[in-house]
Amino acid sequence: MSDDMSAYKDVFLSESAEYLQAITDGLLALEANPVDLEPVETIFRGAHSLKGMAAAMGYTATQELTHKMESLMATVRSRAQVADSELIDLMLKATDRVREVIDDEATGTEVPAVDDMIALLQERTRMADASGAARQSPTAAMVSGAGTTHADGSTYRVTVRLEEGCVLKGVRAYMAIKRLGHLGTVIETEPAAREIEDERFDLTFHVIVRTRATATALRDAVMAVTEVEDAEVTEVTQSVVPPAAPETGGAPVTAVRQAMPKLAETQTVRISIGHLDTIVNLVGELVIVRSRLEDIADRTGDSELVESLGVLERISAELQQEVMQTRMVPVGNIFNRFPRMVRDLARDLGKEVVLEMEGLDIELDRTVLDEIGDPIVHLLRNAVDHGIEPPEDRVASSKPPCGTVRLVAERVREQVFISVADDGRGMDIERIWSKAVERGIVDRSARDSYSDQDILMFVCLPAFTTVDQATRVSGRGVGMDVVKGKIEYLGGSIMISSVPGEGMRISLQLPLTLAIIQALLVRSGEQVYALPLSAVDEVLSPDEVTFKTVDGAPVVALRDGSVVALSDLDELHGRASAGGDDRSKHLILVRSGHVMHALAVPALLGRREVVIKPLSPLFRGLPGLGGATVLGDGRVALILDPRTLFSREV
Repeated sequence: MSDDMSAYKDVFLSESAEYLQAITDGLLALEANPVDLEPVETIFRGAHSLKGMAAAMGYTATQELTHKMESLMATVRSRAQVADSELIDLMLKATDRVREVIDDEATGTEVPAVDDMIALLQERTRMADASGAARQSPTAAMVSGAGTTHADGSTYRVTVRLEEGCVLKGVRAYMAIKRLGHLGTVIETEPAAREIEDERFDLTFHVIVRTRATATALRDAVMAVTEVEDAEVTEVTQSVVPPAAPETGGAPVTAVRQAMPKLAETQTVRISIGHLDTIVNLVGELVIVRSRLEDIADRTGDSELVESLGVLERISAELQQEVMQTRMVPVGNIFNRFPRMVRDLARDLGKEVVLEMEGLDIELDRTVLDEIGDPIVHLLRNAVDHGIEPPEDRVASSKPPCGTVRLVAERVREQVFISVADDGRGMDIERIWSKAVERGIVDRSARDSYSDQDILMFVCLPAFTTVDQATRVSGRGVGMDVVKGKIEYLGGSIMISSVPGEGMRISLQLPLTLAIIQALLVRSGEQVYALPLSAVDEVLSPDEVTFKTVDGAPVVALRDGSVVALSDLDELHGRASAGGDDRSKHLILVRSGHVMHALAVPALLGRREVVIKPLSPLFRGLPGLGGATVLGDGRVALILDPRTLFSREV
């Protein structure tokens, strides 16, 4: 590859990954509905685009493979053969091979021969017999570029009226014309394609289409498009159909892509994560300097400085918001690779499994998102392998033979919750307890002191497993401890719930970002602490609660009658109380997961935006501490970690 082309390698790798993912998604959608032509279009165009890009880069093996994939999908596109499970499997394997070949060609590694895969693709392409090709539908003639309308079928004039207030008229028109193109050959549009593309029409446009489909089918196809108010279909005689389009100088209009408006491409710029990290760090330093200037303004009372700081605060806040938003990525970016994995794993295990996903548009910081992919993979594999039963076992238990795994993301305040749930066999709590006793983790006589939730969390201990025989998928006791460690490293938490015979759910609680957070500043003696505001439920005065003792441990009774454990911040950090007894301190209700604690602190300093700085390796991992931050006066404040703050004294 020439030096000139090597400059485009990163762009090619990024875009090719997107095309391969689109092809995979299209194949899975086509497998679910083999008669739907929408995913066929996605697959075909993805392979076609990859072929062109690979040719431009000089990646010969990639070009040859994607060309054969394109040819095979052309036979499906023309209805010359059906996309059965064998074809889907072959195309998925070809997609995997393309991904491997791209890596080899991009890195300059010797590319293994691809003749075997090319031969398989060619053999399947030849299965489209001549008689099937001769009887191809109007759609087939459309995609093959036939120069005239069909001798059979009827010609219709479809009048489409968009809803009043339709914002993207050109997009809606494009979608309607495309759907009509799936049913036949679009001969002409009124107004012309360019005018439709530029949205130079009112709310009504006309499409002349030649097809074997019924008028009802044509109308239903158009009405399925959002913001279409009505569609009227009337049959016309051949004499009123213009044999040629004026703009082509008498040449026949043949392909629907000539009649369809072309959608504008989204204007984006690709930027490396390293650059974004640098910008975020600089914004963090700006926040620290702003905080210092605010302290100076408070001390000096300089009105001009205070006024200027107000402007600086607004601008820096907007800058910070925009920069942080550039790091936010929809979870769908990693979720979209899981359907293929679940499908392949279920087939290998002889199970029927459907993966349902929700909340794909929920956004997470790219740093967090990159880290949670592997934990979710492990949870999904566990759900399919351990959770979902074989079809015959499910039928025997009065369940449908096909199991369901649900992957859901949702945002609650400044946290994102991601859950993996299945409707399988669930977890046997007593079996987990017996294994824990057997391994010496707990004493059998202490059963009453452990809740079901506590026992379920035993599966997150290193090398803990209830499976008697390991499989190639799982059962070796390696995984859940890694999942828990990774989530806690990110500042999150994990919860497990299960109902035997009905299924289980594992929920991951994650922060939106790891860079800048809103915090409540508190002081104990000379030390200032920052408590993440996302963990603060409420701040109470001592006269709003009732102090009690339960089994020798201090608790407080809240207004609603609930009782929560009480901890003193000074005592948690192993020193004498700095501000009298707890009855004279401020009480902060701190939530960690589904557990609430009351934290007594001597003084509240207010709410502040803080930049998270990692602790020195010497202090990293200390319970109760999650990092540090620099305050406006130059002092260092320790950031409290609600997940481990109350577990034990530091």
